[in-house]
Parts: sequence; structure tokens; C-alpha cells
Amino acid sequence: MWQESDSAVGDLLKSRVLGGFGRIEDPVRVSSWWADRGIRIEPAELNRDALFALAGQRQESADADWVSFLWHVLAWGVMGDYRNTPTIVASASGDEQRARLNDILRAAAEASFRGEIRSAYAAIRGKVPRLGPAFFSKFLYFTVDRESSGPRSVILDSRVSAAIFTLTGHDYSEERAATYERFCNEMHRWSQQFETPTDVIEFRMYQFGQLIDSCRWKWLHAEASLYREGRKQVGFDDIAERRAHLAGWK
Repeated sequence: MWQESDSAVGDLLKSRVLGGFGRIEDPVRVSSWWADRGIRIEPAELNRDALFALAGQRQESADADWVSFLWHVLAWGVMGDYRNTPTIVASASGDEQRARLNDILRAAAEASFRGEIRSAYAAIRGKVPRLGPAFFSKFLYFTVDRESSGPRSVILDSRVSAAIFTLTGHDYSEERAATYERFCNEMHRWSQQFETPTDVIEFRMYQFGQLIDSCRWKWLHAEASLYREGRKQVGFDDIAERRAHLAGWK
């Protein structure tokens, strides 16, 4: 029987319903939006491993182009809604502006690599117009030290935030460095508890956020509909399957 708790994270990771929709290593095809504005993004398809490799190249260079790397992260992470992207790109429209943005990104990347989660968040938060946590936490995630055994930066967007709140009741929606650090520490704890990499947990939570359309009530509505039909015991995958049907996934 499903109930809101930390154990629900384990239910999510074991879900046969969510497991059938997408894989963490799946690539994203780069939109023509970038080429139309003269911004070169290569390769034409990006996945997480490709972005980690690009970040690694920059971490080995004293004069790394972190602005270009941010464009690659956005090309991977922006899912069809480009309303904020023109403003973000415009923040590097001139040489002086681009150098300023590069300095901001370098400071954030270096802090993230050192595992200084709160400092990394603070280094970039509010420094670039329209670049909010849903975007810049992706940048921080790809600049971590993957060999570190401690807590590290993890992607936190509205899908992931809604998933955690629905599953566990924990609220990480407040856009503060301390809240983000607490979220990353919690993800690290779950990673150890369920013996699963943090980014796999994040990916499954993102999928769950999609499933419920970032709305907790849609999950509860699916659960209630099963009980109204006379079910005595309702498990996680029972609700997930009903919600997938209601969302048109099946």
C-alpha cells in the first residue's frame, strides 16, 4: 500500500510503469533555434555523458569558455519553451558582457566541482537575467567532481520539486542556497539508502513530475479514483498506471 514517505522514493525507483518510459542516457536533438541565432552547438544530439565530457575539457583549461558550455546545457535542457533563452543569450551579447558572464560561470563551476554546493548556488543565483534554478542547477550538475563520494549539485526544476513534494511531503521550492544545499544532501542520503546514483533518482523524479504534470492533486486524484472503484489495497504502480492512462501515456 502506497503512502507519502521517504519510502515512496524507493517505490518510484522500482516502478515498472515509470521504467518503461525513457532512459537517462537518451539523447536530445539540438533545436534549430541555436543555429538560427548563429550559435554553434555540437554534436547535433546531446546526452548527459557528452555534457560531462565537455565540462571536463573546460575544467582542464585555464581560459575555458564556460559561456559556450552554458549554451550546450540549455540546448540539452530547454524542452520547447524558449521564452527565457533570448534574454539569457543576450547577457553575453558583447565582449565585456560575455567576459563578465564567463567569470560568473567559472566561479560557480569551480565551487560545484569542489562540492561547495551552497557557494556554487550563490555564485550564480540572480547574476544573469532569466537564468533561474531550473536552468542553472543543470549547469552546476554537469560541473561536479564525479569521483567525489560526498553530496554534489543535482538538477532541481519544477518537475523534480513537485515529485519530491508529492512523494515525501518535503518542500524544496524556495529558491535559496540553503534550501538547494538541503535538497542535494537529501538526494545524497537517498542515493546511499537505495544504492542508486543521485542523477538516476533525479531522472526518475523528473519523469514522475511529468506524469503528474507537476501537480500533486493529479496523483491524489488518480489514487482516490481507484479506491472509489472498490479497491482495498492500492500500491504505487497501481496509481502510476492509472495516472499514465489519464495522462494519455498508455
